[in-house]
This record gives sequence, C-alpha cells and structure tokens, in this order.
Amino acid sequence: MDPCGIYIHVPFCKKKCDYCSFYSVPLKDEVILEQYVSRLCDEISSCSDVFPSLADTIYFGGGTPSLLKEEHLEKIISAVKNRFELSKGAEITLEMNPEDFSHSKIDSCLKCGINRIVLGVQSLDVDLRRFIGRSTALVPDKTLKDFLSRSDFIRCVDLIAGIPGQTKEEIIYELEYITNLQPDHISLYLLSLEDGTSLKQRFPGDNEFSDFQARIWEVAIDYLVSKGFDHYEISNFAKPGFISRHNSKYWHFLPYAGFGPGAHSFTGKVRYYNDMSVEDYIAEEFNYNIDIRTGNDVIVEFIITALRDLHGFSYADFERVTGIKMPDDIHYKIQLYITHGYMSDENGKIKLSRKGMFKSNLIIYSLADNYILS
Repeated sequence: MDPCGIYIHVPFCKKKCDYCSFYSVPLKDEVILEQYVSRLCDEISSCSDVFPSLADTIYFGGGTPSLLKEEHLEKIISAVKNRFELSKGAEITLEMNPEDFSHSKIDSCLKCGINRIVLGVQSLDVDLRRFIGRSTALVPDKTLKDFLSRSDFIRCVDLIAGIPGQTKEEIIYELEYITNLQPDHISLYLLSLEDGTSLKQRFPGDNEFSDFQARIWEVAIDYLVSKGFDHYEISNFAKPGFISRHNSKYWHFLPYAGFGPGAHSFTGKVRYYNDMSVEDYIAEEFNYNIDIRTGNDVIVEFIITALRDLHGFSYADFERVTGIKMPDDIHYKIQLYITHGYMSDENGKIKLSRKGMFKSNLIIYSLADNYILS
C-alpha cells in the first residue's frame, strides 16, 4: 500500500484576506492556540487505522501555519511520529507568511524537521495586493532575498496572477525578479473569485475578465518554462527534483489524513472531512462528515483531478481508480479533443494541451457531464 500524506490545518490568521475561501478565523489569544495544538495531537493520536501506517509527507497549511511556535511544531510532529511511521527523507512542508519570516524562525522550523517552506508572496505590486485585500504589507526585498538565499531547505514561493489591472509587463517583472533569486518551486495561481468571499461580492467578474486572465496566464507560463521550470500541474512549476510530493497525492488519488477543522481525508476509497468550528473542535468530540460516493462520483472525481496533472494519465490509471474501463462516451470525447488539439496522447498518457489548458473547465465538464447527478 502506498504511504499516506498528513495534512495539518492551522485555521488562524491575523486577518482574513478578501480572496480566501479556506476555513480560517482571527487568532484571539495564545490560549486558544495552545488548546488547539493540544486537540490536534489528540485527534492525530486517535486517528483510525484505515490509513497506511507509513507516512512520507506532512503539510502544515492554513490559515497561517507560521503562527505556530517551535514547541507547537515539535509537539504536532511528535504526535504524527507516535501514530505513523514517518519514512526516511519525508517531505515536511510549512506555509509561511512573509511577516513571520526571520532567520531564527527558519532555524526553528528546520530544528523540528521541516524541510520545505512556502513563502506566501502573492504579489510584489502594492496596488494589486490592495485590490485582492491582502492583509499584510508588501513583502520587503530583504525578506524575499534572505528567504531565497538559504540553501538548507526547499524554497517555494506562492504568487497570484490575473489580478484586475495587472499587465503582461508587470507579471513578467515579478517572475523575472523572483526567478533571478533561484527558488526551487513556484505556485502561480490565477485569481479565483470564490463564492462567499469579500472579493467576489465587490468584483463578480465576467467573460472579459476570463479572457484577460488567459492572456496573463499564457505569458507567465511561457516565461517560467523558458527559465527551466517544469510545468507539472496547472498552477505549479518546479525545478527538477522539487515537485510537491504531498500535493501530488491529491492528483494521483493516494491516501492522506487531514487533521483540524476544515481538513479533508482520503483513505484510498472513502473521503471524509471535519466541518467543526474551532470552538467546537476544542470543546467537543471529533465529528466527521463521510462523503459517500457512487460509481459516477468516482468517474467525475477522476476527470476533475487527474487532468490537473499535466504529465497525463493512462487508461490503466482510470481503471485502477474507478474500477471500470473508461466508458465509450468519455473515450470518444477525448479522441475529439485530441483531433482538435485540446488534448494529446503521448506514449499512452492522456493530457491537456496548452490550448486545452485554457479551456480546462469546459473540457472537464464536457467529459464528466453524463456522470454528474442532477
């Protein structure tokens, strides 16, 4: 059985950003954080044995995981090691707010075993940051240079593209500035207008916005590929050897155990999630919602997820995950998309072409349409 990944959700922020749809709340005081870490460790210790006993990734996401102190990280990772066998060379990732960066903070993370850190830069333009309601100030040059000057961990940067008002020249400037500092991995997300966010309420978007984003996105992809980054997933670019092993589990249907309110888990067959509030999570018994999936649900899930991997999937992959051979109607549509240049079949691997990537939502819906329950 494949080893599983461990996801630790830290649902605290100093202030929620306007575009964020993940579950997070303002951190009121240190007492809440201490109580939360204690309950996280309880949940990890009581984790069901439906997961593989071996884990090879841990990912601290949020929220703002860099609000955790060294003793918190040590306690959580120790709880993971007590419940799971952590493989040698395990990838242990932490998302870091630039405001929390310092060399001593990095040293504390490394001391705990963290070996991959993601710096949430988002944008180097003050006006664009203001538009998306980014709650922190512009990342200082010194912070970015100090972070990327280190060589004792895998250095990752998160950016957002396609923000209204952004020009092709501006996205190239940001990418040039950052790639010159030699990060190992860049996640470049198109700005998403998620329901329920403050950003969506004041800027709903339209077809013109989608076309604008596609133009910015294409320029950004070309630039990063020209700089030697492997575009291995729709929003992710890595230098050789530095893909996110943890996030790849999501796209390859490998098991992962999620801990904390808002966290999702996948046993390899069953999905479940914890939708408790922080207050209930601290005070009550753990409660999970089981995602009961039909055969059709699995087909839809495969199409949505597997097409994000730009290295492609095989028909054997489809059968392994869904338990059935690919239906004729999906196979027929794939062949049509290949004929029209939206997809390709390279050595038995089906994947989106560059042309298809910009129409990925339409293609995914078309392939899955007959299997989506109304």
